[in-house]
Amino acid sequence: MFGYLVLTLGGLLFGAMVYRYDMHEREPWWMLVAAACAGALGMWGAFALEDMIEIALRDAGLYFDLAFNKAVLAGVLEELAKLAVPVAVLLFVRRHFNDPMDGLIYGSLAGLGAGLFESAWWQWFDIDQSHGALQESGATVMRLFVHTIWGGIGGSALGLIVMKKPWRAPLARTVALVVLIHFAWDYFVGLVINQQFWHRLVAAGLLGTSIVWYGLLVVRANKWSRSMHAPVSKHRLAGKIVRFLITRRLK
Repeated sequence: MFGYLVLTLGGLLFGAMVYRYDMHEREPWWMLVAAACAGALGMWGAFALEDMIEIALRDAGLYFDLAFNKAVLAGVLEELAKLAVPVAVLLFVRRHFNDPMDGLIYGSLAGLGAGLFESAWWQWFDIDQSHGALQESGATVMRLFVHTIWGGIGGSALGLIVMKKPWRAPLARTVALVVLIHFAWDYFVGLVINQQFWHRLVAAGLLGTSIVWYGLLVVRANKWSRSMHAPVSKHRLAGKIVRFLITRRLK
């Protein structure tokens, strides 16, 4: 029960965090909820496809390294599943994809939904209760955090379409790099049972890189959004962050 409470509160917290970034042309709440639900559904599909491919590889005698195969499949399929959400909004609900922030926002909410599904799945199927409540809660928060960040990074380049800038090559590079980060996280951290000190260093490096990258993308997209929708606005993301650090109030 404690794990599901953390899961619920974490989902609300990260959802609110992402929503605050969308300052100048906010998306309707129901679209954000739909994006999170679609991300969860996409994660379910990715899990099912991973199992099917693993069985096929094993039957073909090509299953050599369990951790490597799992990390590759997770990195590729799960990141593509999250990316499919902002792409679907762009293609089918274009009136709600009219802001340079939208690729990052919808990608982040898809990542949040994916993280919620993955955490709920692990809690539901942890039959032997091998993880303590606090340990599992920490893992839940980390899943929500990294999936939200990676989903936002993966979808961020779609905002270039709104700005009428070249987007194909940046999108391919961005998705390839976030897939690589996801793979490295799973292979060197997530799937390692007996972690050494260097595993924690890798985790810190990957997490730090993801946070900095995500932050830079948020600042850039917010700047573009302001120039497009509110060029005379005095509300700037950097100012909000500084004010929060001083007053602990993000208005």
